[in-house]
Amino acid sequence: MEHGKIGSLTLSGLIIGPLLGSGIILLPTIIYVNLGNYAVIAWLVMSIIGICFAYVCGELMIQFPGEAGLGNAMERAFGAKIKNLASIFLMIAALMGPVAVMMTAAEYLQIWLFPDQIKVEWIAIILLVLNGSILLLRLNFLGKLSFLISTFAVLILVSGSIFALLNQPTGTWDFPEFHFDSFGYSLLLLFWTIVGWEIIGNYSSEVKNPKSTIRKAIFFSAAVILLVNLVLSAAVQWTTYNSSFTIRLAGVMYPLFGQFAIGLLAIVATGLCITTHLMVVGGVARLIADLSKTVPPFHFLTKKLSNGAPYKAITLLVLIHLFFVVLLFIKIVTVEQLVGLANAFFIANALIGLFAAIKLLAAPWIKGMAIVLSVLFGILLLRSSIIALFLILVLTLLLSRRRKEIIKMKS
Repeated sequence: MEHGKIGSLTLSGLIIGPLLGSGIILLPTIIYVNLGNYAVIAWLVMSIIGICFAYVCGELMIQFPGEAGLGNAMERAFGAKIKNLASIFLMIAALMGPVAVMMTAAEYLQIWLFPDQIKVEWIAIILLVLNGSILLLRLNFLGKLSFLISTFAVLILVSGSIFALLNQPTGTWDFPEFHFDSFGYSLLLLFWTIVGWEIIGNYSSEVKNPKSTIRKAIFFSAAVILLVNLVLSAAVQWTTYNSSFTIRLAGVMYPLFGQFAIGLLAIVATGLCITTHLMVVGGVARLIADLSKTVPPFHFLTKKLSNGAPYKAITLLVLIHLFFVVLLFIKIVTVEQLVGLANAFFIANALIGLFAAIKLLAAPWIKGMAIVLSVLFGILLLRSSIIALFLILVLTLLLSRRRKEIIKMKS
C-alpha cells in the first residue's frame, strides 16, 4: 500500500523550494526600499504568520486527506458548494500565479545568458513546456528533484548572506518614520511567500504515514524557510553591496561568490521558480482531476498515467499558462496584474480553509490561531485590487444563488 508514496524528506522538497519561490529573490530589495530597517520586522511577522498557517493547514490535511486537499475539510465543514467555491478560487489563482513565477525565471535567464537577444516571453514558453513534461513523472521523483534544487538554493542564499553580513556590514541601524499603510502594503506583497501551504494537502493521498510525515515535513520546512527569510532580508538591509548590480541580490552574493554571483543567482531563481510551478500546477491538477469525477462533461480530466500523474489536467493548465504568456507578449496584461489577481484568489481560498479549521479542529489554541489568521488574511484581502474583490464577490454570489435555486427546486 505504501509503495511509491513519499516520505517527510521528499515532501519537504515539495515545500521549501516552492515556498521560497520567486518571492525570496524579488521581494527583499522591494520591501527594503518600502520600509527601510523595518523590512526585517515585516519579514519576521509574515514568517510567523506563515508558520502558524502551515500548522493549521497541516492539521486539516492530517484529519481530512485526499486529492481535493483542504477542500475535503471545507466540504465537511460547509458542504460541497463552499468546497467548490474555494476550489474555483484556487484554480483561478493557479491559472495566473505560475505564469508570473516562470516569467521571473525567464527574466533572470535572459539577463544572465541572452541579454537583448531573446524575448523573455519565449524563454517562459520553453520553461512552461519543460515543466509540463516534468510533471508527468512520478511524484517521488519530483519531490527528490525539488529537494535537491531547494538544498542548493538554501546553501547559496544563506552562505552568501552570512558572509556579506560578517564582512561587509554597513552599521546603519536608523529607523525611518513608521507608516502603517506602507507596512500593510509590504505584508500584502509578502503574502506571496506563504502561498503554497494550503496546496500541499492535494498531495496528502500520496504520502505514507500522513500524520507523522506531514508534521515532520512542515516543521523542518518552516524552520528552513524562516532562516532563509530572515538572514537574506538582514543581508539586504545591513551590507554595503545591496544596490549596485542590475540583477537583484547579486550585490549581497558578490562578497562571497565574486563574478559568479549573477550566474549562481540566475540558477537559484530559475530552480526555485521551477519548484514553485511544479508544486502549484501538480497540486491543482490533482484537485481538478478530483472535482471532475462529479462533472460528466469534464470527466476526461480525471485520466491519469500509471504513475498517478493527472496528465490531461496538467496539459490543460499548461495550455492556459501559454495563453497568458501570449497576452503578456502582446501587452494586454502585465505580470504585476497577474500577481495581484492570483494573490487575491489565493487569500480567498486560504480564508475558507481557516474558517473550516475554526469549525472542525477541536483544540482551543488552534481555533484561536485560525481566528487570528482569518482576521489578518481578511485585512490583506481587502487591500487587494478592486477588480479581484469584484470577481470574488460575483463568484460567491453566483454560487450562493445557484445553491438557493437548487434548494428551492428540491422543496
